[in-house]
Amino acid sequence: MSEPEQPTDVSAPAPLPPTTPVPPLPAFAPAGHSAEATVAPSGSRWARLSRTAVLFLGIGTGATAVGICWASLSLLGGDETPAKNSGSRSSSATSGASRAPAPFETDGTLTLADVGAGLETGEPCSGTGGYSDIDLGTQVNITDEDGTLVATGSLGLGEKAEAGCVFSFTVDDIAPGSKFYTVEVSHRGGLTQTEAALRAGGLEFTLGG
Repeated sequence: MSEPEQPTDVSAPAPLPPTTPVPPLPAFAPAGHSAEATVAPSGSRWARLSRTAVLFLGIGTGATAVGICWASLSLLGGDETPAKNSGSRSSSATSGASRAPAPFETDGTLTLADVGAGLETGEPCSGTGGYSDIDLGTQVNITDEDGTLVATGSLGLGEKAEAGCVFSFTVDDIAPGSKFYTVEVSHRGGLTQTEAALRAGGLEFTLGG
């Protein structure tokens, strides 16, 4: 008679196959390989450059940037030079214009002799008879050596004086540079004077007597 079969325990796991032990990492890199080569990825170009090469590369890039900036400033400075020169020429022209002789003025009196009889000294008077054109506002003309009119003025109010009726006048803005000038009141003929005499003023004309 056969022995009864032993029941099989289906819940027990099957034994695992034996595993291969993993060798430990070496304490030092194998001979012929640097630490940098081991750490950096093999495809990185920057990792292959030494620190000295990177330093020189940075210096070269900075020098190039400085050169570009210097060239730009040089071009800008060149553009400003004509403007400065133009300003100098304008200043020279202005200085030359300011050195031109300025116009001057003169003054004097016209006396009508024996006019104003019966008037008190200082009373208003005017020309009569053949001198009726001599009065307040009568024009005084100044011409240069070429006969060109260069300035005009007018007589003031006549006043009785011992010598007759005296009119004062002032003429402004006389153009300088003529060898001589002619001063004429109305159409009574002119009195020729130098520029120095006109500048000094105090001219004296007398009509009648």
